[in-house]
Amino acid sequence: MTFEPRTVLAAFDGTTPPPDTVPGWLPRSWEDPDGFAAALAPLHVGRSPPFKSRAGQHHDFFHDLVGRHATTDRIALRTYSRVQGWRTLSYRQLHEQATRRATAWAGLGVKPGAKLCLLLHPGPELMVSLCAALGLGACVSLLPPGARAFIARRLETLEPQHVAAEPHQAPLLGKYAAQLLPLQTQVPPALLSYTYKPAEPVGLLFSPLADPGDVPVPLTAGDAWRGALVDGLLTFGLSPGEHLAAPGFHPLQHLPALYFTTLLRGATYLHVEPADLEVSPALLTEHPVRALGLTPAVRDLVARARLPLKNVGLWFRDPQAPFDFLAWRDGLKACGLSGVPGGNVSVDATWGGAVLCSHRRVGDVHTDAAPAPGRPWALRDFTGSGQDAAGDAGLFTPLPDDGRPPAHVVLARVRGQYHYAGAREPRREGRIFPFAEVAQVLREGPGPRLDAVGLALPMSGMAGAYRGVLLVFTGDLPPGVEVGDADVRRRIEQALGPDALPDRIERFPLHARRVEGPRDGPVDEDWCRTQYLTGALRLKSRDPLFLALTTLRARVETR
Repeated sequence: MTFEPRTVLAAFDGTTPPPDTVPGWLPRSWEDPDGFAAALAPLHVGRSPPFKSRAGQHHDFFHDLVGRHATTDRIALRTYSRVQGWRTLSYRQLHEQATRRATAWAGLGVKPGAKLCLLLHPGPELMVSLCAALGLGACVSLLPPGARAFIARRLETLEPQHVAAEPHQAPLLGKYAAQLLPLQTQVPPALLSYTYKPAEPVGLLFSPLADPGDVPVPLTAGDAWRGALVDGLLTFGLSPGEHLAAPGFHPLQHLPALYFTTLLRGATYLHVEPADLEVSPALLTEHPVRALGLTPAVRDLVARARLPLKNVGLWFRDPQAPFDFLAWRDGLKACGLSGVPGGNVSVDATWGGAVLCSHRRVGDVHTDAAPAPGRPWALRDFTGSGQDAAGDAGLFTPLPDDGRPPAHVVLARVRGQYHYAGAREPRREGRIFPFAEVAQVLREGPGPRLDAVGLALPMSGMAGAYRGVLLVFTGDLPPGVEVGDADVRRRIEQALGPDALPDRIERFPLHARRVEGPRDGPVDEDWCRTQYLTGALRLKSRDPLFLALTTLRARVETR
């Protein structure tokens, strides 16, 4: 199929009104993603050195992301910390450090196809290690350090051959500590970068969008390269040297896709933590930002500060976040973005980048969200049978979907346009509620064994907003032992991290009902939820008879 790149670019410049229906080139790009990427590649390269990769044939990530820009003075990464202030990593430094690290790792046995887990926070070490791994042809996984059970479960599933982490993180690795790779190396740099086949996995990623969240999802080289190319040129409209920032966007959902997008374009990824923005919102104004991602929390933060974001070229939001039209309208007006083009962008790193995006509009917040250009997809029905939806609403399913996590985004076509219409089940900004992992953590030590059941309840006033409620059954605790909400929260946060914390905890001095089987068998979750929603659990927790039965059961089970 033929594509006119200039026509495609014009649809994303933010100056033309949205069409009444999707433009003709968009369905063609879904049918021929490699041809679409090949048509855009000359515009993407511009005056920079050419790609070594060819859409649908082969992909040299290290050359295309790093090597092409190594002789320039452009900045690859700009990060902020309260201790050191702004720090930069230039493409020249990235190339030298990644080449040196890859050379050392190759000497330690890292080979093409090896599963390499990067247990690092977003920042220079992660970017350097990621590029080193790509240069060696490794299959990369990302994990944030800190939460012991979260890491242990995923390492056990992944079974990596190598792990890159700071030395002080070694106790988190358990039996995989022997696979720890050094970050600081002194060997002379020498690297012949690896070339991936399109169907070859470049990553095994733990996505918070996938259910279950502790099973890695493969990212193919073809999806990663094509997604970075389309997003850099169209979705975010980056030019070499421009900044992309997405403070508060979940790293496991958006990385390494956003890194690939900025590096392939020769642009700069700007990283600042929301906690630092709380202290100093003006950090967002210190550097010109071409594309700024706004979460509801960051939107409210800059609105409270009345911070004029005159340095922003375009803004985007994830349509899976709760849709509060008035809050978005007022927030954009307060920070001066009501006259700046913006739209909806939903990124899934396991597919290599944006899977949904909208036409950019000025002064308008909406639910438009068409499948991203060059992204094959289908609209499936809600039965899970795999058949196509009979009507104009169904589950948006990127293709190929064999062996992939179940689709969850509901997409509707109205008068020729596609709209985000919610999720198949309650979620938190598209991410699953990790109730199963939380329940397992509370059943295990340290501390008294607790049974827990989670449920998500809708919040009024905002479409797609849910509150996570955790029902905790303490049973009959030993004398002198108390369990409060703070104890439960501490155990969850230490084991799984702050993202796993529920919005509300309800404790009951009762035993959870179990399904038929052994006394320590699985909890009957449906029964527990029904008892809570009807108020029965609260009544029973105050009834002397039920409390006495709980105590008696505890005595019997300890014999």
